[in-house]
Amino acid sequence: MRRTILIAIAALSITAASAQVNTLSYNKPLAHLNPAIQNYDTEKGVLSISGLVSPLTQEEVPLAYIGIFEYKINDDFRVGAYSSSMENRLVAKTSNMVYASYRLPLDNGNYFTIGVDVGLFSLGTKSPEFNKVLAPNRFSFGEDSVAIGDARALDVGLGLAYAYNGFIGAIDFRKITSPKAYPFPQAEFESNTSKNLKDTAINVALDEVPAEVSINLIYNWYATKKLNFTHSFHMNGVGTGGNNFISFQNFVEINDRHSLGLGVYNNGNLGYVASAGVGFTNNIKLEVNAFIGDDFNYDEQAKLYKTAGLVPSFEANLRVEF
Repeated sequence: MRRTILIAIAALSITAASAQVNTLSYNKPLAHLNPAIQNYDTEKGVLSISGLVSPLTQEEVPLAYIGIFEYKINDDFRVGAYSSSMENRLVAKTSNMVYASYRLPLDNGNYFTIGVDVGLFSLGTKSPEFNKVLAPNRFSFGEDSVAIGDARALDVGLGLAYAYNGFIGAIDFRKITSPKAYPFPQAEFESNTSKNLKDTAINVALDEVPAEVSINLIYNWYATKKLNFTHSFHMNGVGTGGNNFISFQNFVEINDRHSLGLGVYNNGNLGYVASAGVGFTNNIKLEVNAFIGDDFNYDEQAKLYKTAGLVPSFEANLRVEF
């Protein structure tokens, strides 16, 4: 007997992976979200390095990181590169991209920006979690490292942004070349070997990664000369098979150095964000963020995911402007 398990795997991704943070703080250069977003007024450029750890979850979550370097050729033209890696119990993803963006001045201080990024990404399915969920019998479908390594593919993205008086509205299209990778298992094959036992096998094959569309809204304003507020709303997976992620974060910057932030996110379950940053100088800043969400773990006896309660993950970001 053959039946697809896309719905089951989609439900698994919502429950099991949702508690594992798949975003970082938005108080940094945002070209990794959309190459057309130019919201940093620097002399020449910026370097941002972040690491995300989850030391309090029941199951170990490997270190996630993202590094961004952006250089301003002139007031309108910028180039840069970023590298990122994220891994949870279901998948492992890496991305290494270069990008460029050009800003077109319009009337009355308006700007329209076009950005393009291109590079390699990898996406691999990790078998242990699926082995637990799709029991009764144990099975496997290849070494994770082989699947992840073979899944490297070309990723091309296009970003568009409109900016006026502190407001930026942007839309981004990723994986528009329909690259192939190893996504979640696609089909389950079952054959009855006895009245109470079934042999189960999983078919994993290269498949096209769905296009990802994201919407980015940012508003920046000064309450006083010393207090600068930023509101960031981001939605990913709009109308596509993307990550279906929504986040809203707010930051206040004090004396162009120190910062505080609060926010919420939803990647299947509601989570919370709190941040605090200190500026050693106007150009060297360190920020720490806490992402607080449910720690879901699979209960093999109950055959479902149960939460161990709210657990924080922590990000540290070092940003150097020059």
